[in-house]
Amino acid sequence: MSSLLMDASVALGLVSIVLAGGLFLLYRRIYSQTRTGFGLALLVFAGAFVVQSGLTVYSYLAAMPIIPDSFAPFLFGIGLCEATGLGAVVWTASR
Repeated sequence: MSSLLMDASVALGLVSIVLAGGLFLLYRRIYSQTRTGFGLALLVFAGAFVVQSGLTVYSYLAAMPIIPDSFAPFLFGIGLCEATGLGAVVWTASR
């Protein structure tokens, strides 16, 4: 069961990378049109999410054999919250 949850956590991490990458592209377009400090801050914010999501997926894959089974549901829950939040931000920013 926990292996399935860890695999699902990795999948959610990949979804987060895609969502954060989409957000980065949206904010890059906004910044190129406006050239404001706020637009640049949004771009840095999205870039940080891309890097954080990438490091999360890498750490899950690298440490999966040593992560206790009892942590898997929590890691899945964290990934689900992050992907949901990023999805909401991408949806809002694309409107």
